[in-house]
Amino acid sequence: MGKKSRLKFQGRKHSKKGIAAMFLALLSFAGLSAASLISASAKGEAGIVVGYLGLACLVVAVAGFVLGIVSLREPDILYFQPVFGVAVNALIMVALISLYLTGMM
Repeated sequence: MGKKSRLKFQGRKHSKKGIAAMFLALLSFAGLSAASLISASAKGEAGIVVGYLGLACLVVAVAGFVLGIVSLREPDILYFQPVFGVAVNALIMVALISLYLTGMM
């Protein structure tokens, strides 16, 4: 048997912008979850405060998405945090925009 083959990530680091994108994704998801729970407990009559919370979550998701895309262009980084941030922020943006468009109809 030969030597073990190990993956080495020498020279790669965690991207600060990628970590920020992941944090913003988690923050936006927490806000969306809170808004959904408040609206469900009020049986759909939660009021304008929940709408403002949803808009704030959308703004945070857009900022996280942009940060994630920018961080993916950095050289020699670990890609978990930026990819997670981009994916989750994109899903949250799609969900919030679809809720907004559904509410307009």
